[in-house]
Amino acid sequence: MSLSPPQYEFTPQQNALIGSLASKMRFVGLFFVVVGVINLLIALLVVLAVYRDRVPQSWIDRLPAETKASFEQHKDKLPTNNHLWGIALNAGVVGLFYLIMGVWTRSAGHSFRQIVDTQGSDISHLMNALSSLHSMYALVYTLLLLTLLVGLLGLALTLYTQFGGG
Repeated sequence: MSLSPPQYEFTPQQNALIGSLASKMRFVGLFFVVVGVINLLIALLVVLAVYRDRVPQSWIDRLPAETKASFEQHKDKLPTNNHLWGIALNAGVVGLFYLIMGVWTRSAGHSFRQIVDTQGSDISHLMNALSSLHSMYALVYTLLLLTLLVGLLGLALTLYTQFGGG
């Protein structure tokens, strides 16, 4: 019979700090999840706007009179589809980013809360929280590196076309 080694237990003062951190992380994570879902819904609505000319007339005929009039009045005022695709892509990527960040933040917050709420597993819960934070910051790190590389590539291309490419 193999028993796991005893784990460190945090003091009440340390638990108070960890509990406060957990609560704040779970709120921030929830906020990020909500912002992510809203952005994904915006992306979906913009994609629907791209295909507005393919909406069956029978669907438009079923709309209430004022909604139908508003639809008819504003349908030609939307930007062209190529602009809308950019907006949809941006909203989708931003939404997915916030959603992932929110889920990982809430997961880390939950693991920190478990440190306070349980006995005998503080180090395991701490390592789970750190794993979630590591995943989150690895994503941010990777996206920042990609952004810097694309920015440098764009700058180099601009300088080449302005001064070296004739």
